[in-house]
Amino acid sequence: MLEYRIREGAETEEPNPAFILVHGYGSNADDLFSFAPHLPKQYTIISIQAPLSIGFGGYAWYPISFETGGKLKTEISDAWNAVELVANTIDELINIHNLNSKDITYLGFSQGAILGWAFAYTYPYKVRRLIALSGFIHESVSVTQTTPFQVFASHGTNDTVISIDLPRTSILPLQKLNPSITYYEYPEGHTICQKNFYDLLDWIAKTT
Repeated sequence: MLEYRIREGAETEEPNPAFILVHGYGSNADDLFSFAPHLPKQYTIISIQAPLSIGFGGYAWYPISFETGGKLKTEISDAWNAVELVANTIDELINIHNLNSKDITYLGFSQGAILGWAFAYTYPYKVRRLIALSGFIHESVSVTQTTPFQVFASHGTNDTVISIDLPRTSILPLQKLNPSITYYEYPEGHTICQKNFYDLLDWIAKTT
């Protein structure tokens, strides 16, 4: 079982809805768990930590290397193994903490967001809402014309880690066909600016 941080939801006779927080490359479970005080009290908040230690308190869901010229390189099989690990972990957490399996919100940043798109389209019945921050849809993901889950996606136009071209070529065309997808861009880098965070909280309130 992966290490995780948890804030239990409000006490109720029914299973709690939940946010599953999935951090990016080089981060850890404590990072996105800082969102917990701002998320709805009736939700259980769980931030899971990736299994691969890369030193200095950082973890990764799958390895990343750099080719000549600085281009990022990953093995597709490693990434898809990470998708399965996340899916299985969420199933375990649902059972352990008596969560509402029909009301799971996946919130991922960067590498966690890339995994989120793959997870949501592979297991659409496992997620009600997808929040994908500073990520993109990899070409190996089989997307559908209709999106059966709600999506909030965002990206910084000045992102030097994941170029804005990637979400513009993978998310924007899909967003134009699916009113269930909300997509914003901000004049920021590889981060979540204050305006982005406020827009996200507003979207959560409208879709809760």
